Amino acid sequence: MQDGRPSAASEWRQGWPVLLAATAAISFGAIPTATLGMFMQPLQDAFGWSRATISLGLMVFAVVTTPLSPFAGALVDRFGSRAVAVPGLALSGLSFVAFSLVGGSVALWITAWAAYSLCALFIRSTVWNRAVSGAFVTSRGVAIAVLLSGTSLASAGAPFVTHLLIERFGWQGGYIGLGLGWAGIAWLLVLIFFHEPLDAPSAPTSSNEPPKPKMLPGGLSVKEALRNQAVLRIAAAVMLQITISVHLVPIHVSMGASWGEAAAILTLAGVGGVLAKLATGFFADRVRSAVLPLVAFSLPAVGYAMILYGGGSIPMLAAATFVIGCGGGSALHMILYLTTQYAGLRNFGKIYGTIGALMGLGAGIGPSLAGWVHDVTQSYELFLAGAMPVMVLSGLLVFGLGPFPEFRPEPAPPGR
Repeated sequence: MQDGRPSAASEWRQGWPVLLAATAAISFGAIPTATLGMFMQPLQDAFGWSRATISLGLMVFAVVTTPLSPFAGALVDRFGSRAVAVPGLALSGLSFVAFSLVGGSVALWITAWAAYSLCALFIRSTVWNRAVSGAFVTSRGVAIAVLLSGTSLASAGAPFVTHLLIERFGWQGGYIGLGLGWAGIAWLLVLIFFHEPLDAPSAPTSSNEPPKPKMLPGGLSVKEALRNQAVLRIAAAVMLQITISVHLVPIHVSMGASWGEAAAILTLAGVGGVLAKLATGFFADRVRSAVLPLVAFSLPAVGYAMILYGGGSIPMLAAATFVIGCGGGSALHMILYLTTQYAGLRNFGKIYGTIGALMGLGAGIGPSLAGWVHDVTQSYELFLAGAMPVMVLSGLLVFGLGPFPEFRPEPAPPGR
């Protein structure tokens, strides 16, 4: 131990099963965004829908999850991660299968997204991070990086898997295969391995002594978080994060790539995300740098500029996609890590649930706005040009947040 903290080696020996299950589960939460671009053309061909209509699903997701994410976080704080995760992942997989039943009805498309959005509240990063951050203290930065790499692995692998499923079984088979196969494997891992260390009471020191009281992690109250400058700046930066990930495949196709080539290029976003999260986690555990969050939040603007001014060649699109993946992965790690460090774990579900709602709002508005701009102008150029300064401003908001506060565990009140 150092400074009263367990060694990194002991944390990994004890915590790897929890981290494995959480990483597999969080990857499914990224499937809708990672694969929607692959479904766009098949849905357009089948029903004649516009890209704005297809992207409307993510707006529905934002509308549903924005007000309800704090509620889902409160359930995690009250009942623990496992009690929320096991049924939540099963319901999310089944609701994803329901997309195969929409037919040509836009109303059913919206309804299916609303149903999925409600289920997805219980598999958001709030659920997985509480358990992982409880199991890892000394190496928390790297552990969070591995956890969030699940979303990047989904971004890397899901488009290719979806392409194969659609080619062989049609777009309906794509939704069924992902909902039952990907979510099903993750659910089994969660059922077997996912337990929250904080749920267990401390063991007695000897046979003659009563058990020590159950301890809860330290951290800010919700009211304190609402007045905390660092937390408010993180929330504002998150709200400004704009992503075009669901439109990357259509962008590549519009510039001459085939759908197969576009899906292959998109894997670079996942690869970049994994590498960036691991690098960010490594440095976050070792360096208290004000520049790291700034770079993480601003980096996607570089990728957008490469698309806008790079001439549209396949190598340039591939490089831009990799940079966008690096920026998105690094920013996602920083959002979770900074919230954990500045707000603590005591009321993490409620606090991060609120911040996650803002992130979901941006994830819903961005793709819908991009689809609308494309439908009106037949180009993504205007959207990309406007997104770049917004991403830089987001980075400036998390520059120089100050030293991390120190939170100590506290005895649980009676009945907890």
